[in-house]
This record gives sequence, C-alpha cells and structure tokens, in this order.
Amino acid sequence: MKMLLILFLMIICSHISVSQDSGPKYADVVFLVDSSDRLGSRSFPFVKMFITKMINSLPIEADKYRVALAQYSDKLHSEFHLSTFKGRSPMLNHLKKNFGFIGGSLQIGKALQEAHRTYFSATTNGRDKKQFPPILVVLASSESEDDVEKASKALQKDGVKIISVGVQKASEENLKAMATSQFHFNLRTVRDLSMFSQNMTQIIKDVAKYKEGAVDDIFVEACQGPSMADVVFLLDMSINGSDENLDYLKGFLEESVSALDIKENCMRIGLVAYSNETKVINSLSMGINKSEVLQHIQNLSPRTGKAYTGAAIKKLRKEVFSARNGSRKNQGVPQIAVLVTHRDSEDNVTKAAVNLRREGVTIFTLGIKGASDTQLEKIASHPAEQYVSKLKTFADLAAHNQTFLKKLRNQITHTVSVFSERTETLKSGCVDTEEADIYLLIDGSGSTQATDFHEMKIFLSEVVGMFNIAPHKVRVGAVQYADSWDLEFEINKYSNKQDLGKAIENIRQLGGNTNTGAALNFTLSLLQKAKKQRGNKVPCHLVVLTNGMSKDSILEPANRLREEHIRVYAIGIKEANQTQLREIAGEEKRVYYVHDFDALKDIRNQVVQEICAEEACKEMKADIMFLVDSSGSIGPENFSKMKMFMKNLVSKSQIGPDRVQIGVVQFSDINKEEFQLNRFMSQSDISNAIDQMAHIGQTTLTGSALSFVSQYFSPTKGSRPSVRKFLILITDGEAQDIVKEPAVALRQEGVIIYSVGVFGSNVTQLEEISGRPEMVFYVENFDILQRIEDDLVFGICSPREECKRIEVLDVVFVIDSSGSIDYDEYNIMKDFMIDIVRKADVGMNRVRFGALKYADDPEVLFYLDNFGTKPEVISVLQNDQAMGGNTYTAEALGFSDHMFTEARGSRLNKGVPQVLIVITDGDSHDADKLNATAKALRDKGILVLAVGIADANPVELLAMAGSSDKYFFVETFGGLKGIISDVTASVCNSSKVDCEIDKVDLVFLMDGSTSIQQTDFKKMKEFLVSVVQDFDVSPNRVRIGAAQFSDAYRPEFPLGTFIGAKEISIQIENITQIFGNTHIGAALRKVEHYFRPHMGSRINTGTPQVLLVLTDGQSQDEVAQAAEALRRRGIDIYSVGIGDVDDQQLMQITGTAEKKLTVHNFDELKKVNKRIVRNICTTGGESNCFMDVVVGFDVSTQEKGQTLLEGQLWMETYLQDILRAISSLNGVSCEVGTETQVSVAFQVTNAMEKYSPKFEIYSENILNSLKDITVKGPSFLNANLLDSLWDTFQNKSAARGKVVLLFSDGLDDDAEKLEQKSDELRKEGLNALITVALDGPADSSDLADLPYIEFGKGFEYRTQLSIGMRDLGSRLSKQLVNIAERTCCCLFCKCIGGDGTMGDPGPPGKRGPPGFKGSEGYLGEEGIAGERGAPGPVGEQGTKGCYGTKGPKGNRGLNGQEGEAGESGIDGLNGEQGDYGLPGRKGEKGDEGSQGSPGKRGIPGDHGAKGLRGDPGTPGVDNSIEGPTGLKGERGREGRRGWPGPPGTPGSRRRTAAHGRRGHTGPQGIAGIPGPDGLEGSLGLKGPQGPRGEAGVKGEKGGVGSKGPQGPPGPGGEAGNQGHLGSQGNKGEPGDLGEKGAVGFPGPRGLQGDDGSPGYGSVGRKGAKGQGGFPGESGPKGEIGDPGGPGETGLKGARGKTISAGLPGEMGSPGEPGPPGRKGVKGAKGLASFSTCELIQYVQDRSRKYPA
Repeated sequence: MKMLLILFLMIICSHISVSQDSGPKYADVVFLVDSSDRLGSRSFPFVKMFITKMINSLPIEADKYRVALAQYSDKLHSEFHLSTFKGRSPMLNHLKKNFGFIGGSLQIGKALQEAHRTYFSATTNGRDKKQFPPILVVLASSESEDDVEKASKALQKDGVKIISVGVQKASEENLKAMATSQFHFNLRTVRDLSMFSQNMTQIIKDVAKYKEGAVDDIFVEACQGPSMADVVFLLDMSINGSDENLDYLKGFLEESVSALDIKENCMRIGLVAYSNETKVINSLSMGINKSEVLQHIQNLSPRTGKAYTGAAIKKLRKEVFSARNGSRKNQGVPQIAVLVTHRDSEDNVTKAAVNLRREGVTIFTLGIKGASDTQLEKIASHPAEQYVSKLKTFADLAAHNQTFLKKLRNQITHTVSVFSERTETLKSGCVDTEEADIYLLIDGSGSTQATDFHEMKIFLSEVVGMFNIAPHKVRVGAVQYADSWDLEFEINKYSNKQDLGKAIENIRQLGGNTNTGAALNFTLSLLQKAKKQRGNKVPCHLVVLTNGMSKDSILEPANRLREEHIRVYAIGIKEANQTQLREIAGEEKRVYYVHDFDALKDIRNQVVQEICAEEACKEMKADIMFLVDSSGSIGPENFSKMKMFMKNLVSKSQIGPDRVQIGVVQFSDINKEEFQLNRFMSQSDISNAIDQMAHIGQTTLTGSALSFVSQYFSPTKGSRPSVRKFLILITDGEAQDIVKEPAVALRQEGVIIYSVGVFGSNVTQLEEISGRPEMVFYVENFDILQRIEDDLVFGICSPREECKRIEVLDVVFVIDSSGSIDYDEYNIMKDFMIDIVRKADVGMNRVRFGALKYADDPEVLFYLDNFGTKPEVISVLQNDQAMGGNTYTAEALGFSDHMFTEARGSRLNKGVPQVLIVITDGDSHDADKLNATAKALRDKGILVLAVGIADANPVELLAMAGSSDKYFFVETFGGLKGIISDVTASVCNSSKVDCEIDKVDLVFLMDGSTSIQQTDFKKMKEFLVSVVQDFDVSPNRVRIGAAQFSDAYRPEFPLGTFIGAKEISIQIENITQIFGNTHIGAALRKVEHYFRPHMGSRINTGTPQVLLVLTDGQSQDEVAQAAEALRRRGIDIYSVGIGDVDDQQLMQITGTAEKKLTVHNFDELKKVNKRIVRNICTTGGESNCFMDVVVGFDVSTQEKGQTLLEGQLWMETYLQDILRAISSLNGVSCEVGTETQVSVAFQVTNAMEKYSPKFEIYSENILNSLKDITVKGPSFLNANLLDSLWDTFQNKSAARGKVVLLFSDGLDDDAEKLEQKSDELRKEGLNALITVALDGPADSSDLADLPYIEFGKGFEYRTQLSIGMRDLGSRLSKQLVNIAERTCCCLFCKCIGGDGTMGDPGPPGKRGPPGFKGSEGYLGEEGIAGERGAPGPVGEQGTKGCYGTKGPKGNRGLNGQEGEAGESGIDGLNGEQGDYGLPGRKGEKGDEGSQGSPGKRGIPGDHGAKGLRGDPGTPGVDNSIEGPTGLKGERGREGRRGWPGPPGTPGSRRRTAAHGRRGHTGPQGIAGIPGPDGLEGSLGLKGPQGPRGEAGVKGEKGGVGSKGPQGPPGPGGEAGNQGHLGSQGNKGEPGDLGEKGAVGFPGPRGLQGDDGSPGYGSVGRKGAKGQGGFPGESGPKGEIGDPGGPGETGLKGARGKTISAGLPGEMGSPGEPGPPGRKGVKGAKGLASFSTCELIQYVQDRSRKYPA
C-alpha cells in the first residue's frame, strides 16, 4: 500500500513539474544573412549593424544562448559555429574585423541545405533540442533563384525553427515557405532592420516556445514596439504641377506604412483624400493588412477642386474615427490623425479641428509649400511646435520620414506610458504643498460658448484635484466675472475634494462683457481676507482664465496683487490679449496661452507644477552628475545648445555644500572628467566651468561612460551619504556598446537616471538606461531642450515616493529623557521626532500623535486626541525639556499602554494602525521586564519601532521591536539624520490610505499561469493581503472577492462571502496556483458574473464596482472586447503588470493609462500598495445626472421686519438635515459608482430686499444666505409664488432634473387655479413639485389641499409629507432618486426596498437649553381638546390638547390598518388621486400636548447614516416609546380612504430646543519659533554594500498549450437596465406628425436647424439647434412628439380637422369627474390586491401580452 501511495505521489509531482514547465528559456541561434548582389555592398553595413545589435541583446553564455553566423549568396560562407565563441565580445571583434560583403547570385535553397549540414547535424549541435531548441534566422533581400520549400521542410522535420526576415524586394511567398508558422516578417528597406532588432529578441523567445501542434490556442501576436494605435492620413490630393509631387507623397506614405506594424491588434491605418469633396479610401476596419494599404497608396490619383479641409476633418470625426468603422477608442487605443496639405483651406478649420480633438484624437499637421501656418497650428494638437511640421517642397518628404515615424511612436509611448506616470510624479510632489489658499477667477463672458465654459470647469476641477483640500491645508474659492463679478463660493466653504469638484461643476455661466480689472480688484479683497484668517503665513495663489481682451484696465489691480505677494497665473484662450496676460501674471513663466479650450488639458500639469514647485523645491538637496555625449555627431552649434541647457538647469538649482552639488563628465569613445561633485559651490563657478568644456568628437560608447561615471557617486568624489543621487545623460546618438548592465548597476546603487535624447538617439537604449519610459525625455532637436527644463528640475526636487505622506495612523513617541542626554542631544532627538511629524498629514481623522517622556518615571506630554494640527504637535515637542534621572524603559512602555485606549484618543478599534516609537540612548534599568512588556504591546496590535543611540543595547532594541527590521541604531545623536528616511518609511508603510469612498465592491483577478514561480505567487498573495488591510472590510462598506486564471478560470470566493479583513486575508493566503497559459480575455468574460446582485454585488445600488487584474505576461488571447464589455457595465478595471508585460495591452484592459501600473518584479509590488489603494479609493467617474432643487417657503404667520428664520424653529432644527439627505443620491441605475449631483437654490419671494437665488452644492453653512433676510410680511401660496419658483431655474434644459420643494402651511389661493398652474409648470418641463406641510395655525383644509398641486411623486402621490416626520429626509431622498431615474435613465418605474432594520441607538445627546413654550392658543374650533388621559411623566406620550372634556377631533386621522387601502394603481389613473373624503374639521394644531421631547434632541431619532443607507431608528430611546401618533384612527369617518392625515401635529416640536450653531473655529495658534539646529554629529561610515546576488533568470513563458474544445454557450445574461439616455445625436429633419413620442422620418427642412450644439449661440429659426455640445445647456424641449399644436389634434390625430371631436389635445391628466377631492368614499375599494412591485410586474406583463 505504501508503495502505491509513493508511486501516486510521484505521478502527481511529475505532473506538477511538467505543468510548471514554461518552455525552453534559451536556444541555439544561427543567423543566415544575405550577402548577394541583390542586397548590394551599400546595404550590407545595415545587415552588419543588425547582427551586432542582436549579439548585444542576447545573453550569450555556454549554458544560455549560443550563436552562430553565416552569410550566403550562391554558396554558404561560415563565419563562426555555435561552439566557436562562449561570449559576445569575441563575436563582436570578429564582426568588426572579418565580416565583409561577398557578392554573388541569390540561392536561398542551397544556403538552407548547407546550413542544415553545417550547423544542425547531430554531430555539430551537441545540446538537448528540448532544452535548447535550434533556431535559424534567415535574412533575404529578393526572390530566390532556386527552390526554398524542400530545404526548409527538411530543416523543420529535424526540429529546426525558422524565422524569415525579408528586406527590399524579398518574396513574400519565399518567406512564408521558409518560416515556422507565423514567424515571417517583411520589411520595406534594409534601414528598417535597426528598428526591427528591438523586437527580434522577443521573437526568438516566442519561436523557442512555439509548439507546432498547438493550433487550438489563439495566438495573439505581440506588437513591435509602440505600435498600438489607429492612425488616419488625411491627404489634400489636389496636387498641381508634375506627377513628381504625387510620387513624393506616395513614397512618403509607402515608407511610413512599411515601417509600421500593421495588424488587427496593433496598428490600423486609414486613408482619406479630399479637395472640394472628401472620400474615404481605406477605413480603419479595412486598414489591418499592410499589403492592401500599400496597394491603396499606389492607386492614389490627383483630384481637382479647392481645399475644404474643415469639411474633411468633420467627415473624419463622424465617419472614420467611429467604432462602427474600426476605431478602437473605447478600448483605450490612441487615436491619431495626420493631415498632409500644401495650401490654405477655403472653409473654417478651427471648429472642426476642436471637435475632433475633443473626441480624443491627436492631430499632426504636415504643411508643404503654401499651406497656412496659422491654420496648421489651429488644427494641430498642443503644443504646435511638437505637432506641426513645415516643409518647403514635396521632395523634402523623404528626408522627413524618419522624424515623422519617431514623432508618431513617441506620441504612442507618451499616451500609453509617459503622461500618466509623470502626472503621478506631479501629484507626489504637490503633497509638499500642505498649506495654500487658491482663488479661481473665471471668465464667464458671452464670448465663451457653453461647451467651452464646460471645458474650463473640467480644467479647474482637475487642477484643484491635485491638492489635499481641507480647512487647515489647501483651500479653494471661486469668482466668476463678466460685466461684473459673482462670488461663486468663498475659500472656506468646501472642505473636501469631492464637494469642491461638485461646486466647480455647478458654476453657471453669467454672460456679458469682459471686465477683468474689476474682477481682479474684488478677488484681491477676498485674498486679503483669506490671508488674515491664517495669519499671513500661507502662500496665496490666483488662477485667472480669460478668453478675451479686458474692457477695463488690469495693470493697477495686478500690481496690487503682487504687492500682497499673491502669485498670479494668467491663462489665455483664443482671443485673449497676451500683453494683458503678462501684465496680470507679472512673470513670463506664469503666463499660458492656448488656441482653444480643448487644449487646457494639455497645460494642466504645467500650471499645477508651477504652483507646487515653490514648496517642493524649498529644500532641494541632491548630488547631480551630468554625463554629456561629446561624440562627432554633435556639431559645435548643438554642443553649445547642450551647454546652455546644462547652465539653465544649474541656474534653477540651489547650489551649496548642504544643498545641490553638480559634477560633469563628457564621453565619446573616451571618458573625460570635467569636474566632480564637490569642486564648485556656486552657480557662477559651475556655469563658467561648463563654458570651458571642449568638444571631443569620435564615436558613442555610452555603456563604457555609464560604468566610468559610477565612481563619482562615492564619498571620495564628493558624493554625500543619505543624499539623493541623480545622473542626467544627454546624448544625440546610438550607443555602440551595451548600456543595460552598467545602467542597472547604477540604479541598484540608488542612482536615479534621467535620459535626455534627441531623435538621433535610440529611444529603446534610453529606456534601458533610465529603467522606465517616463524617465526619458526624447525630443526632436536641441532647440526643444528648454521645454523640458522645469520637468527635469521638478523631478529632482521631488522624485516620486510611493509613500510620500503618513495618511491615517496613531503614533505615540516614548522618549528617553534621562540624565545621560545633554541639552543639545535632547534637541537633536526632538528634531528627529519633528521630522517624522512633518511627514504626516496631521488631523483628528488622519494622523494623531501622542508622546510621553521617561527617566525614573514616565510623564505624558500629550495624548492622541489632544492636538489636531501639525503646528500644535510641533510646538509642544519643541518646548519640551529633559527630565534627568535613570532609564526605566520597560516601565515607560508599560505605562504607554493606556495611551492606546479609546478614552485617550486611540482608534485601534476602528482599524487604524497603531505605532509606538521608542527612542533611547542607554541600557534600561529594568531590562528584565522589557521583553514581556513590549510583547504585550505587540500582541495588542501595536507596531513597536525602537531607535537606539550611542550606548543603547541592541539586544534590548530587538526585544522591544520584535524583529531586526523594526529597530534602528546609530553611534551618535548626529547619526539620527542619516536614518530619518528609513524610520519615516517604516512608519509611512504601516499607515492606512485615507479612502475617499465609503463603499466599494472589489474583485481580485489573479494570474496563476506557469510563468509565475511559486515564490512569486506567494508574493502576489502577500500584496493582495496588504491591499485588503487598507480597507474597512464589512458587509455594508467594502466587499471583496477573488478569482484566478491561467488558460483556465477558477472562482476563489465571491463578494461578501467572507466578512472582515482578517478572514479574507486567510482565504487569500490559502489560494493555490492553478498553472497553465495566460488567457486574460477569457478570464475577463468569466469574472463578469461576480458583478451581479445574486453574487453579492451591489451594482444596482450605485456602489462602485472595481476589478483589479494582476498579471506577469502578455495575454495569449484577445482582451480588448471583453474588457470593454465590463467597462460598459460600469465596472472600473485596474491592472498591475509585473515584469515583462505589454503596456499597450494593459491599457486595453483598463481603457485608460491612469488605471494601469507596472513594476519590474514581484518584490516591487509592496512599493505600489498605497498607490493601488489610493487609485481604488478615488474610483467613480464624473456624474452624468444632475438635479436642480429649488426650495421655497410659504409661511403665512411671518410679519414685516422679521428675519426669515425668526420664529421658524423647524428651519434650524430640520432643514439642514433634510438638505443633507437629498444632497447625496446613490443608487440611480445608470450611474454605477457615481453620485447624482444635486444643486440647491432658495427662493424667498417675500424678502424686503430682492433676493437673488443661486444654485449651490450642499455644505454645512448652506443656510447662511438665509440668516440675514428680512421679510416684508407673510408669504402666500398662490400662482405668483409658483411662477417665481419656476423662474429660479435659469437652465431649463431637459438634461437636468428640476424639482420644486415647497415648505408650506397651506394654500392661499383657489385650489383649482393652483392645480391648473401646477399642471402648466409640469408641461413646461418641471419634473416634480413636492410640498412639505408645516405646523401652524393654518386651516386644516388648506393643508389637505396641498396634494392637489403636487406631481412627480410616483407611487407616493397619496402620502402628504409633513415637517414632523421622523424620516422626512429619507423619504425625500427616495423621491429624488425616482425622479433621477426618469430624467437621467429613462426608467419610469422603479421599486425601492423598504427601510432597513433599525440601527442601534446612538449615545444620548447633550441636553439642550429649555425650549420656548408653545402657544396655548388655536386649540380648535370644535371645542376644547378631548380627554387623552392625565398627563404622563416627562417624556411619555403627551396629552392631546388642553385638559378638559374630550372635544371632537379631526376626521383625517389614521384609520386603523387601512394605510394600504386605496392603492389605486400606477400614478396617473383617472380619478384615484383626487377622491379624498370630506375632511372633518381638524383640531387646530395648537398646543395639543407634549408629544414627548425625545431626549431633548435636536432631531429625534435621526441616528445612523442619512439618505438611502437605512432610515434612522425609532426615537423612543431617550425618553419613552412613541405611541400611536396622537391616537389617531379611533373614529375616522372617512372610512377606508387610506389617505394619511398629517400626523397629530406634535406641538411640542416647537418647544424642542434647537441645538445652537457650532461656534467659529478659533484662530490658529502662532507656531513656535523653531529651535536652532543642533550640531551634526559625525556620521559613521556606511559599511560597504555586499555584492548583489546575480538576478535569477526569469523562466520562459510557457508554451502555448492546446486550446480546449469550445465550451457550451454560457447562460443568457440578465436583461440589463435600460441604458443611459445617450448623448443627443445629430438631429434629423422633422417628419410628419405622428403618435406622440415616435420620431418621424426625415422630412423637409424647416423646424430643426443644422447640426450644432443644442441651444447655444444666437437664436435662429424656431427649434434650431446648435453644434452638439455637452448636455445641460440646451433650451426648453421642442415640440418633438407633440401631436400638433394644442387643441388642434382630435381623438384620432387627424391633422387640424377634428377640433370639435373631443377633449383638448393635452388630455392625459387625471380625470375630473367632479370637484377634486371632495367625494370622500372613493377609497373604499378594499385592500389592494397587488403590492407596488407586483403591480408594476402585472402592467409590464400585460403590456407584452397585448402590445399597442
């Protein structure tokens, strides 16, 4: 039995080992190169360079790659065999000395036979073919004179894999006949070999792993270099003159297309020709075959006519860059247009180009001869010098080709990799701008179109989104101006990034002229006020955006701003005057100009960088070495430009022994030191030394120079320990030696390398040197170097750190204050702690600090909850003095335990990490207790970091910290400066990310393929566990699921299965690897089911849905469509690529470069933990659903001279919470992961002075605008009031939901008249009118009539809302969600679940002051209040009415259990809504007895989260259980109507004390004066770093396995919710009038205008629409769908002939069988047989069964 078990285990193990085999890692490679006359001796050097590059790129060793070389013509000439050379150096020597052209005829078949015999016979090969497969690379220049098929088949039969590469006129048939499978490549010219060599190494690896039989596996070919793009050439084909110009154009196109990697999944090419008409020659969907594209180019012919470039660009946007015609924009693929023209356009090009660029298309313009420079610049993307090329003649196109290709590839790399990473670096640098006040001054004049104004708001939102917005950090305010100014929001109104973004989006354009000077003056006063608030200690910035010339003077106000030390940034667009811009900014570097609004996004980073640079570079400290190419390819002129570039960088650096040191080395084929780091200590000395540099000349040996310069980063050459080290390489040529290894060695020593190369250099080499594309600056020529100076300096000032700030943490310092530490040493310790505090984002919700010092006894300096700002913490530490005495460290640690309790401010129970930092300089007197005391702290979950100085005992330090990586030791107090970065890194890495979202559904999709080693798979799991720890994992907050894939897919656990971070971490750790190939596309399709409600997803409630994909390789199947399908469902996809991954494919998965991230290896995963979490925590796109709510007040008891709030306790008590509840609308079905944006405006019609309503986003001080309003008397609910409320909506576009929320004490006009006015407003576009009944002396019938004027409430139309309702905010929030569904999602019926379970009672509130005694009057006309029993104790149900005999009570009380009765169908069925019973005269809402003030709380029962997250619990906790409201329902003559009367009005609510407003925050304390820096102790010499172990060779990717049989089709997906109302398309011509709602076929032009933005521009013909713009600013909805003019259409819709045939055409409102609502007995139909949801289902079923 044992033997069987052993045998079974052996079989299993062998199976696993086979499944883990990723295929051969190395190979025997033979290069067989053409040396025939067909190639020619002039082309042979390019072949030689190709072989040199290949030898340099392969790891050639005895046990890795072996390489042989032969050349051939009519016979084979062997250069060297596989076993001749063991390394690359002798091979390169052979090439240099012995490899020459031989000439002769071209006989490939014969060469293959001789190569077979010479290199691939059993006797000559000598290695296992399975481990080292034989590969033959054949290079051919023309068609062979003999047969190649027989010889190539013989080779393949012997296991030789063949890669065929053709150049010049090579035969495609020959190449395919020779090659193994798809490994054949045809290049246009021999020059293309240089670029192709960059991909050849990967091709060799792929063919080595290729298995001939694996045809079932879908093989997705890798793109060669940056080649994933959709590129369209737009060609002006009216070429006058000779055919020669046309030939030049064709030659340019052919050479460009031939050099590109054109395949379906890589580059797609479109061709469009135009003159006076535009013709699509080759769409993107057809441009996937290089041969066909080249044929189309050959067939190009001249066209006659003038140039209508604008029309051609418009057609490009509409027909070419569209998904239906092959565009992959939705898959994240870069979109690029290339315009080639030689003359001016006859039409307007600006608008067409702007619209195309707004679609995300990058435009290059290439102008020849007479093309207009101005037009080219207005068409091209920004900046013009990068995207515009100007040539004198068509003949210059040939020379421009290589430059164009480099520009094209550079653009793709920039889009895919560079821009997003540099933005991350910028964000990291802006963290240093901890405090600032920024005002935005926005030109809202009439010259700005609505779409342009929207672009401005997006730009500003993105700018402020780079900063940490908080009251004590960065504050932002906004002013809009035109003729006059308008304060949009003050600088202290919004205290977080989300609300600030909403407020900017909510800004409504003013219109008018441009008076910039007056606006600058007004904004100056605001900035002066802001400066005083913060003691003039915070930098102030003003960002001005304008698109026109100011009508008033700006010079004086601009000078006043500068006198106040306010930095002004002037951004001009279109018609802005650049002289005025310079006057506004005062400095050229803060002036920005763009041709159009869409280019604002291109200068965003520049503006932000300039704002952040001051703080980021304040303490610039670095050792910088310049490594300067001085080879022969750089002429004297460019050498001078390069020196000027270096001097400019020096001038922007703070030179000094404690700041920046600079050294310079030149290189060519020799290396020359100019000066080392510590030679010069002033800018002038360094500049002079640079001027003295002499040009060397000769060749470019960059690798040798990199090795040489490494010595300059040692102390002997002036480098300083613990100072960041930078190398700036400047080169214009291609290295002739290996650069990767010396560059890697430098980076491993901590040197950050920036590579600056002009187009003559090899960008692949530059990326190998710097390690990442974003560290490479690749420019067209030396003139452009000045553009990158600021980027380079900022990168040196603030290199990106993955943990730049400690975000959420509790930290306690335990400070040795014994007598062994003198005054100066104690100050050094304090500075050490203050440095840690400076790195933290201090705040009660962010990082809290506590501290205690100890000697004989411990003494608390401050607890975790004592201080909430950084200056306070620093001040206490600075003022502390040493105690003196002995060192009792264990006692201090034990004492510190109580500081980590909730009572002392610890947030341990809330999941916030806890850190204790103990700093000591000697042996502890109670060392025997240290181990146990420290362990108890660690067992509690506290991270202990021990810092020992001088005589501290390392054994004790280890006992406290628990592990060697948690303690730090220095020999002297001065040495603390050397370890501060390591200690802060440990503290920072232990902190949590401050997450901006409360809820998210997060799924991990893990790569479990064979290419991942088991140790690396474990590291991946550890990374995911660390991500989990940063989230608040619980059923109502963050849910986490996981799945794994290879070529198979395995669900691990769905969302919400496991609760808590610890439980999920255990599940992740238990995941086992499945092995196999890499099929990401299939996995994306299968993981979709995780995001369904039955799998735990909360997608239908608006919770953000996030998928995190981790992979280490390129997918072997197609990923783009599967990923796009997920994104369309609202799922955000983030990807992490590890190692050798395809950035372009990762971007297709995520859809945007911002959501992908790459690391070099699995060890680097831990460095990006915080960034991943931070990205997920900012998940959620811009809202596309907007609701405007106008809040009106109808209070008939107000008197002249009163303030609006006077006597209206309900406003202070309830209104704030109501507005807060309706401001956050989640769960709108078409807004997954985003929050519907609600804007609120107040309208006060009875104000003494005219009140100007303004829509604003909710903030805690939203009611401030109402506090000082004085009224001129009571307000009346009449038709004029309703008109005023409707007129408050400035933008009546159907794209925004419009709701009136009216707080009223009853109708003041005829009910029928008001009902008619309400119906008019509904038809004009108001989506809902909702009333809330107020308590007061109004006649009960007035309140009973309120529902008659309401509409838009859906199934809740029978519920009268009143101010006393406990869950009023929740009810209103649900109403608005339903309105948003109708307005934004076209979903007209939606069921909302019932209220959630009651939350736990909150802690008792503080007792408020005694409330005002309620009025004793208005007890009711029917007599004194009926007896309700003797008054109970305080807090019990109050008696109704005054003491005495029971009087008649109102008949609208609750009728027992009849609340559900009268469900009369879907809102709108005739007759149901109006039939209320005759309401009895209700007891007046006077002093009806105390309802029981619930705990004297401001708002009874509003516990728990607001809004849709579950309504508050019952309020009976504090005093008594609330009984039936007013004992209603005991009589109820109305019978079974079911109309709930207003709850027995709790008169006591007027006696409920309102909480007082929170007092203003006191002025910030003045920061203490920093103590003097202590003397720096001598640093111990850093021990030499041990030799780095040789990196293990990454295993080869597994062979492509056989594809399994296609599985059965999956179950049909659930029917999706009705999607977004799409953005309005181009309007068709109106058709004949038809039934309402149907869109007619295009009819004759008339009502509707041409294509254009809806509603913008001057008013034109009736119904005219402008260019399609963003939704939201179009005018009132037109007559689409209305059956003729009102009253003209009869019952059957006969046009104009059935006037007397029936009711008016606007029929549809509820039937009016009699006076509304006075019947009384209509509600007695019995209990509803359907619930709301059942009724909806019933109607839907019948609608399908009996279609109209």
